[in-house]
Amino acid sequence: MKKTLLAALVALGLSSASVQAVEIIITSEIPVTTNPSPYIVQFLEEIERRTQGEVTGKYFAASQLYNDRDALAALGTGAVHMVWPVASRLELFDTRTGVLSLPFGLTEEQMTNECFAKGLAEEMSSYLEPAGVEILGFLRTAELIFLMRNKDVASVADLRRQKIRVVGGRVMLDAMRAVEASPISMAASEMSVAIAQGAIDGAMTSPAGWVDVLGTSAKYGVLFPGMSLATSPVVVDKAWFDGLDDKHRVAVREVLDSIIERQWKETVAKDKELVAQMVAQGSQYRVVDQAEADRLRAVFHEASADFVKDNADAVAALERLDASCLGR
Repeated sequence: MKKTLLAALVALGLSSASVQAVEIIITSEIPVTTNPSPYIVQFLEEIERRTQGEVTGKYFAASQLYNDRDALAALGTGAVHMVWPVASRLELFDTRTGVLSLPFGLTEEQMTNECFAKGLAEEMSSYLEPAGVEILGFLRTAELIFLMRNKDVASVADLRRQKIRVVGGRVMLDAMRAVEASPISMAASEMSVAIAQGAIDGAMTSPAGWVDVLGTSAKYGVLFPGMSLATSPVVVDKAWFDGLDDKHRVAVREVLDSIIERQWKETVAKDKELVAQMVAQGSQYRVVDQAEADRLRAVFHEASADFVKDNADAVAALERLDASCLGR
């Protein structure tokens, strides 16, 4: 009887040990209300439901734990398991990932094509493998706009001599210098103080950044159509992710895929609402005419020529993906 009871207890102990609770630590530098933060919250809620509490998570927004640069560096230490930064942050690992930030580059049509998006994640992951990280997918950040403190930008010439916070590494910095602006790289959380103090004249950011960060301190918003479709890669500690139980790894991928598909549709409509909200508060917004957008495209493409030459293999990979997935 005692042996039977002991055997049962041992078996129960082994069974309990085989189902280990998993906690996902995610951090970001953006506020909890700003895209894609709400979708990070949804991801953690849905993964907990899907796994019946076997996988849970904690989300530290607004640089409570790390800003995106430091969070990416912390992947592999156990302090962070997943980061959802703007794509340009990946250039810290490999300059070839700068193709994601090429001005007038990625389009909505490409990124909502399952074949292209999956192939892009795999291609970028191959560059990042030496750093021990993997990309599980891409969310839509926004079609970026210029938000200016007191200058109504209507043409490329209006960007001259303006100190502008940009989203992007070398690629966008070079592009902005080509229009004789002074680009400044800084975290989203720093923009509000910087524009209030006059350290910057404006910022390249999202409609959500206008509402949630800059507010009416940025009186003017302007869109150059097609200039920059910003994305947020879901970057994961590869060793940690590969070490999950198969069912948990599958759950993470499937929940994430579902959220990404929904997020790309919802954020397009949401951005329009946010711009309308700022206009209702007295700010001004314009979409430049096509001739000015084409003028900016020409300048930016010339400024990106050295990057394209130095990273020809990555550029060619995107062209192959476009051809095979969209038939162009």
